[in-house]
Amino acid sequence: MTNELEHLAALAVKLASPNAVIVNEFGFTLDNGGVSLDFFSPGSVTNEVYCRGCVGELGERPCPASFAEAALMGNFFWRATEGATLSLNETEHAIYLTDRFDAGAFADETALENYANDFLRTLRDWQVRLETSLETAEVRV
Repeated sequence: MTNELEHLAALAVKLASPNAVIVNEFGFTLDNGGVSLDFFSPGSVTNEVYCRGCVGELGERPCPASFAEAALMGNFFWRATEGATLSLNETEHAIYLTDRFDAGAFADETALENYANDFLRTLRDWQVRLETSLETAEVRV
């Protein structure tokens, strides 16, 4: 794990209980009431950090066309994702919301807390949209 991610993990521990932060070799996971946010840095790029959360697992269900259309429209100039991107993980057959930011973006735990709350709000919004579309086959941006 990079020094930048170690710093972010230390800030996360200040926000939540130490049990809510799970550190691994790639970064750390912050558990927020059953919703996990993964913070990691890809490969050798040390100045970029990613935050990722699972919108929902499709399992054997196909992704409804209405949700796929809403996701594409939401991704267009980040209209409904607050700068993050929606994507499909083919291996897990799950939808993810992922954001990228500069490793030095958060000077203190308040800045990280504000970011995490905004990201969680957007993530929960898309979780509701996915579940609604799976139940009714209808979703709008």
